[in-house]
Amino acid sequence: MSLVEPLIAKLQSIGTLSAQDRALVDSLTITPRRLVAQEYLLHQGDVPTQSVIVLSGVAARFQELKDGDRQVVSFHLPGEMPDLHSLYIGHMDHSLVAITEAVVGQVAHDDLRRVIRESPTLMGLLWRETLIDAAIFRQWITNNGRRGALAGTAHLLCELMTRARSIGALRSDGTWPMPFTQQQLGDALGLSLVHINRTLKALREDNVAAVERGVLRVLDWERLAQIAGFDPTYLHLKR
Repeated sequence: MSLVEPLIAKLQSIGTLSAQDRALVDSLTITPRRLVAQEYLLHQGDVPTQSVIVLSGVAARFQELKDGDRQVVSFHLPGEMPDLHSLYIGHMDHSLVAITEAVVGQVAHDDLRRVIRESPTLMGLLWRETLIDAAIFRQWITNNGRRGALAGTAHLLCELMTRARSIGALRSDGTWPMPFTQQQLGDALGLSLVHINRTLKALREDNVAAVERGVLRVLDWERLAQIAGFDPTYLHLKR
């Protein structure tokens, strides 16, 4: 598989690429880098000269607090570019880490600027991707601030399943090998380990969704979406 295929699949989930656009993406010089679980890719304060494409595995962005705590602010699946904004913002105001063993493709900023100059379509789709990223941030803020533990957890599970489905990452039985620990889910939702454990247990016992042995199984999608108040419009996926 070409190193650009995950990025092409992601861009095609939110727009349309011509043969010329695909060729331009394919012309990017991508340097693969393997990461072990919990390995940092970027630290707060870094000044990157390249962006990365998640090729396999899952990455997370997070804020590091002075007392050592973390607030996870986003999860990133294959095909996504979690630091695309570093094209225009010099200093990293957060850290980027591999959640699992992962492979990322490093792309020089100058190379990205080249394809953006040559294709208005690619410029628009990459800009669209950053706007979708911002829309996801807004939902996560709502999860942490207003939805409450049960609805916020249900919303995050709905979102992750929808995003995974859009890039063809679900298994044939409709499950998703979700790699997050309960601590990482709690860090994303602002919940303690005890609280996230209790919330996931409630969803499982109500036969709504189960997270077991690193696999997310949605048992009743309509009920899960109802608990979450989930409307996937903010992901702006092609129908």
